[in-house]
Amino acid sequence: MQRDSDADYDARVARAINRVLETERVAHSAIAACATQAEESLEHARQQRRSILERAQARIVALHARAERAFERQASLIHPQPGHTEPGAAAEQADHARLLAAIARLADGLTGP
Repeated sequence: MQRDSDADYDARVARAINRVLETERVAHSAIAACATQAEESLEHARQQRRSILERAQARIVALHARAERAFERQASLIHPQPGHTEPGAAAEQADHARLLAAIARLADGLTGP
């Protein structure tokens, strides 16, 4: 009789261990699937990041080019190229020279003896 109960006990223990081992295999499979999915998600995020950086860099280059053209355009209005005078440019330069002279006289008057 003792042998039957020992055999039943051993069988129950064996079934319990088999269930634990099967549960462990299922858990390992689920963990591996999660790791694979996480790696795929990370790679997708990396690709998106590269794409965003490439577009941002292209936009920055385009903005710099536009800003440089605008700056050159404005600079040419303020400081015309030598030998290139626009109509009225001589009068503007004379006005500018008179303005600078007036500012200098005012500064001398304010800081003089």
